[in-house]
Amino acid sequence: MVACQVRRDQPGLGLTTPHPVSATFLCSIFIGQWNDGDIWCDERHLRRANTPANGFGIFDLRRSWVTDLQDPFAALHVYVPLSSFEELTDDLGVPPIETLICPLEPSPRDDVILYLTRALLPAMERPREANALFVDHVFAAIRVHLAQAYGGLRPPPKKARGGLAPWQERRVKEMLLDDLQADLSLSELAAACGISVRHLARAFKATTGLPPHRWLLRRRVDLAKELLEGTDDSLSGIALACGFADQSHLIRVFQGLAGSSPGAWRRQRRH
Repeated sequence: MVACQVRRDQPGLGLTTPHPVSATFLCSIFIGQWNDGDIWCDERHLRRANTPANGFGIFDLRRSWVTDLQDPFAALHVYVPLSSFEELTDDLGVPPIETLICPLEPSPRDDVILYLTRALLPAMERPREANALFVDHVFAAIRVHLAQAYGGLRPPPKKARGGLAPWQERRVKEMLLDDLQADLSLSELAAACGISVRHLARAFKATTGLPPHRWLLRRRVDLAKELLEGTDDSLSGIALACGFADQSHLIRVFQGLAGSSPGAWRRQRRH
């Protein structure tokens, strides 16, 4: 899955170039109102677009789409390959999803997708601070919502499930803490445990009480506290040692979890 921002401030872009055909769905949210632009699907004219602010659309990229973009626009795009849904349905043991059904006219509003994609904006704006575990977590939520709301997914009844086996918990924690700069993904952790990504995310939270990305942030802050109290290292040095992108990244996360800035926390402890 891939997420991106697309924006044009000037009018008159004209006809878009046909995209490569692939087994992928493009899910788009238009940030402002989009009033002008004809759409063609497989060379057949469908409608004259009139998308309200935060309007949502799904485009099956197994077909050829061309749009005449005359007005400025801004949008958030998420590309979801069909194989991603196959992984989900295989894990649940339910029939596969063949397509996503979403009307183009009128364009619906989907607040779940809106707020999930907006949760990715900080990662787009500050990619050096992007946490792969958090991004994977948001992508997983987007995938499940699309599958249920537009793909007809009906999960089987919930069964009581436990957490990770002790060896799996040790393995995941060792991998996360072994190199704080590594920025591992959920798929890498799941592969090491021999389970699916969905099972890992659910079982890790059942075991520790936190999703993997939140658990790792707390461990990074715990290590930062040790270095702040026990060394005279600079904040920038501590930030890098604890896996943060830079000093400002450390300050934001530390303040959110500890309730004060690293400098104030250090002064208080030493006093």
